[in-house]
Amino acid sequence: MIISHNLAATSAHRRIQENARNNSSHLQKLSSGQRIDSASDDAAGLAISEKMRAQIRGLDQANRNIQDGISLVQTAEGGLQEISAILQRQRELIVQGLNDTYTNNDRLMIESEIQELTNEVNHISQSTSFNTINLLARDDYEILADRSSSSTNTSLSEPPTIPTVQKTVVYAASGTPPEARHLTSNSNTSSTTQTYTNTNVITPITSQDLRQGYNEYNVDTYTTTKTDTERSVYETLAPTTDPQYSAPDYWYASGMNSTWFGPKTFGRVYGMMSENVEVDGIMRPVEYTSRSNTGTVPAWDHMWFPNTDVSIKRLRTILPDNSMQIEYIINNGNPTDTNVKLSNLVNPPDNSVMTDANGLLIPNGVTSINSPSGNTTYTMTGTEANASITFDDSLGSLSPTQLAIHNPAGGQPTINFDWDVNLPSHSSLTFTFNYGPFSLNLDVFERTYEAEVSTRIETTTNVEIKDIDYITPKLTVQAGANQGQHMDIPLFNVQADELGITTMGLLPPSIQGQALSRVDKAISKISSIRGIYGAIQNRMEHALNNTSNASENLSNAESRIRDADMAKEMLEYTKSNILLQAAQAMLTQSNQSPQSVLQLLHQ
Repeated sequence: MIISHNLAATSAHRRIQENARNNSSHLQKLSSGQRIDSASDDAAGLAISEKMRAQIRGLDQANRNIQDGISLVQTAEGGLQEISAILQRQRELIVQGLNDTYTNNDRLMIESEIQELTNEVNHISQSTSFNTINLLARDDYEILADRSSSSTNTSLSEPPTIPTVQKTVVYAASGTPPEARHLTSNSNTSSTTQTYTNTNVITPITSQDLRQGYNEYNVDTYTTTKTDTERSVYETLAPTTDPQYSAPDYWYASGMNSTWFGPKTFGRVYGMMSENVEVDGIMRPVEYTSRSNTGTVPAWDHMWFPNTDVSIKRLRTILPDNSMQIEYIINNGNPTDTNVKLSNLVNPPDNSVMTDANGLLIPNGVTSINSPSGNTTYTMTGTEANASITFDDSLGSLSPTQLAIHNPAGGQPTINFDWDVNLPSHSSLTFTFNYGPFSLNLDVFERTYEAEVSTRIETTTNVEIKDIDYITPKLTVQAGANQGQHMDIPLFNVQADELGITTMGLLPPSIQGQALSRVDKAISKISSIRGIYGAIQNRMEHALNNTSNASENLSNAESRIRDADMAKEMLEYTKSNILLQAAQAMLTQSNQSPQSVLQLLHQ
């Protein structure tokens, strides 16, 4: 037994200190919830955890940055959307103003609205900003390359002269002299048309130093076409002896039972005759069973009348004296006698003066003559043509039973005559009279019109090509926790001048024909920029999802390194606490051992 060294107490004391330290460590972890409270807890884990914490906090801030970037893009796109709506309204107004149902005063009101909308485009582009940063009126572009060009080409076309010849028959006053070929009219007309077409494309490019930029390719084509047309008309008046114009020709219409007398293209110049037939007091429609060609000599028509056995053969023969003999052969096939009345009405040439066989003027009013006999002739002298009508019973035919001449004062004379006979059964009669001879009081000419049209077409085409590579001013969004993890938002200029709509309108000095193409170009450019911003916003939304996901996963990983397992720590704390109490009890017991030595010494 020794007393210099109380080894049991020393060992118990050491255990007390060790358990106290463990107990303090577990208590600290339980109170903080952290597995690593100091570098001594886990030096390597602490280093990894701190790097993860830097990434997590960086990702959280990047997430906020991206949301700010999305808001900025949405602000810019909202301004572009409104500008697009303005351009659509301007296009609607232009289409309305191009309609010619509007006057220039109406177009002035339309023009006023177009200009006000253009001013609003400038206002929107200049006032659209985010945190005082202007978004849509940037002019600080960096030009990488400019391949723009302008060219003007003029072409002249002079097609061959186009002649046209037209000939017409002219009946002129007797004694009219012919006219040699001469110029009658000369006219010059000039018309100018302008057209405007364009294409506009904005394409992303990458510069040599790997920066993101854009190529804007725009082609404006102005075409002006000036057409000068000269038209010269020459005229020739030459006499013609073509018999188809100078000799009589005859027409008749079957539906009206009428005959027209006159040269070709000048019908009725010698007058007109119509016929009516009554059989037993009933007016009968004329129906033809056969007809010869009017050009035959003689021309004949065979007529019959429904519900009767009466027929008429009419013969019309052109005589050598340039008159027409008209002959009716009436056959009665009825078993009884039949009354036939054939009435004729003759309209002499226009403005005729009528004289009897003795050359005496027929007085105004109505002159009635019963059964003219012998060679009775009435002459009609007109301003354009002459004719006569002759009833000659010496030819073996009957004269009219009644004749009436209507000669109104200042009017057109007419001659009414008819045959009223009782035709015995199965017999025939012949009625004959001559109409003519005919003569023109006009000279017949052939008028020739020659029109010569020459055209001179001048076309000027001006082509302006804008082909620029540029880098827009941009805003950089730090979209990640580390260097180089960023996104660029380009900023554009969409002011009215850049869109090409400053001088767009319907009234001078604007060119009306260019208005639609200009606004279409502006709409195309705005749509391209909106497409770029739409793509950027979609990209940012994906980046936002990615940073949120990365931050969540890193937080989980960092938690596994840094956070304490509370159940395990409680278990260890309980264990160390029990051991601490046990060690204290053993220290007490070990301090009792030297007492046995005192007992020995007392003895």
